[in-house]
Amino acid sequence: MGREMAPQELSYFYQKTGEAIWHLQHVEEELIMLYVIGSIHLNINGISGKNADLKTKQYGKKTLGQLIGLLDGTPIVTSEFIEKLRSYNEIRKWIVHNSMRETGNCLYSQIDRDFFISRTVEFTDLSVEIQDDIVDRLWELTHAAGIATEEVMARANATVEQWKNAT
Repeated sequence: MGREMAPQELSYFYQKTGEAIWHLQHVEEELIMLYVIGSIHLNINGISGKNADLKTKQYGKKTLGQLIGLLDGTPIVTSEFIEKLRSYNEIRKWIVHNSMRETGNCLYSQIDRDFFISRTVEFTDLSVEIQDDIVDRLWELTHAAGIATEEVMARANATVEQWKNAT
């Protein structure tokens, strides 16, 4: 027997869904950055510092699956990372496209509610893990290119301070 979702549960449901989508957008943005920076540092794919902004905008229109396809087979990432991204994309497809069909009763069924929330939280956790993997790979590329990490961090911290002072 089901019961209607309480207002607090509905709020939590939407908060977790929004959090998952927010992290997905960060992963997509960071994958674009990884692809462009990796291509520049490894001198592949015809991407250079001169056309990086144009390429970044161009890749910003791609889906997660297309971004995975761009990275697949390049020395920018490992095949294990590609497999992790593919698994991640399968969960994304479920959340974005199939969750309503498969757990459409979640407003009334505790089992469906629990499944949806656990899958969404799993997705968010995987998003954070992938973001960390991307940052690690970007640092590896930075070191390999001979760029001083202290300089990079100083610029990043200056940017964060600008954002803080802008509000």
